[in-house]
Amino acid sequence: MHFSPMISQARTLSFKLLCQIESRGVFSDDALNSREVGRLEVRDRHLTTEIVYGTLRWQAALDFVLSGLSSRRWEDVTPGARILLRMSLYQMWQMDRMPDHAIVNDAVELAKRELGKGIDRYSNGILRHLTRTRPWESKEFLREAPAWARVSLPQWLWERWSERYGDPDAVEFALALNRPPAAGFLCSEIQEKAVGSPSEYVPSDLVPGACIRIGSGRNPDGGEGVPAAVHAQDEASQLIPHLLGPACHGWKVWDSCAAPGGKARILGMLCGDSGHVTAGDVRWDRVRRMAGFLRDSGQRGIDAIVADASRQPPFRARFDAVLADVPCSGLGTLRRNPEIKWRFKPESFPSLQQTQKEIIRSVSESVRPGGRLLYSTCSTEPEENEQVVLSFLETHANFTLVRPGHPPGIEKWICPDAMVRTFPGTRLWDGFFAALLVRY
Repeated sequence: MHFSPMISQARTLSFKLLCQIESRGVFSDDALNSREVGRLEVRDRHLTTEIVYGTLRWQAALDFVLSGLSSRRWEDVTPGARILLRMSLYQMWQMDRMPDHAIVNDAVELAKRELGKGIDRYSNGILRHLTRTRPWESKEFLREAPAWARVSLPQWLWERWSERYGDPDAVEFALALNRPPAAGFLCSEIQEKAVGSPSEYVPSDLVPGACIRIGSGRNPDGGEGVPAAVHAQDEASQLIPHLLGPACHGWKVWDSCAAPGGKARILGMLCGDSGHVTAGDVRWDRVRRMAGFLRDSGQRGIDAIVADASRQPPFRARFDAVLADVPCSGLGTLRRNPEIKWRFKPESFPSLQQTQKEIIRSVSESVRPGGRLLYSTCSTEPEENEQVVLSFLETHANFTLVRPGHPPGIEKWICPDAMVRTFPGTRLWDGFFAALLVRY
C-alpha cells in the first residue's frame, strides 16, 4: 500500500495563501485572519503568519538569489513555483530553527500535488543546492545584489526613496518596513474584554485611548489571545481623528471615506452624546460591514450611509468638521501589507491623485465657516499628500493650513510645512499623512 507523505499544515496553508495574495489580489492581513488560519493549532498559526509575511517582505532579495540558480528565466517560471521556492528559501535563510530536510521535502511534495509534472524536480534541484551551499552564511552574501534587492523593494520605489532621503536613510527606512508592526487597540476595549495579562499592553505615549500590545508575537492584528470581538487598529490610524482637538465635543462630523469604521468610532467617542458622526463610503457592501462593526462596538450617535465623496455632497446642512481619509496607494502600510509594494505601480499615481483632488474639493463644500477639514492618507508619497493639499489651497482661498495642537506630543510629528507625518522608520506604526485646514 502506498502512503502519501504528510506535509506540514502550516506550509500547505502558507503556500495556498501566498498564491491567493498574488493571483487574486487578497490582502495578507485578511488572508491571515481567515477561518482557515484560525482553525490551526497555535504553533502552526504562528508559523503560517511568519512564512507568509516574511516571504512577502523579503520577496526581492529571495528572487535575486533564486533567479541566479534557476535554469529557466525567472520571469518565465510559473507563479506557483516561484512562490514555493520563495517561501522555502525564506524558511532556510530567516528561520534557522527549521530543519532543511523538512522544508525541502514539503516543498517537493507540494510541487507534486499542486504544480504539475517536472516542477518537483526543478524545485528539488534548486533547494538541494541551497541546503549544500547555504550562501546566506557568507559575509559576501548579496554583495553583488542591487541595493533595491538587498532591502527588498521594487526598483522604482528604491530609486524614489534614495533620491528623496539619500541612500543611508533610504536603506534604514526600507529595512524598518521589514520588521513586524506593533498591534494597536483601544484601551477601553482591552480592559472591557480582559484580554491576556494587563502587563502585555502599554498605553500610547501620544494617542489618547490607544494601547499597544508588547511581545505579541508575529501577528500584527493582535495575535494569540485576542478575541475576534476586539478590533485591532494601528496607533497612527487612531491618531488621525485626535488631530481635530478636544473642541470637537458636541460637533457634527462627516467621516467621508469611513470604511471600515475605525476612525469613525473614535470620532464618535470624541464628539460625545451631544455630537453626531456621519460615516460614509461609496460602496454598499463596505457600508453594510461598517454599520455592523459600529453597532457591535456599542458606539452611539453614528450613522452609516452610502455616499460618493468625490461627487456633490448629499447634505443640506454643513458640518463642524469633515475628515477625508482618502483612497490611496497604501504605501505607508507596508509592514502590515507588504504585498502592496509588489502590486502598486507608479503609473497609478496620476489617477489616484485626481480622485484625491476631487474628494477634497467636493467635501470642502460641507465644512461650515470656522469649521475644520482634515485630509489624510496612509501613504508616504508626495503625489498623494502635500501636492494634493497645496493644489487645493491654491484654488480655495477661504481655507488655510493650520498646525494641529492636539494631542500633546504631536509637535514631534509636525513637519516644517505644518503637515503631520508618522514615519514608520522611527516607530512601529504605519506611515500616515495628515493636513488640518480651517475654513474662514
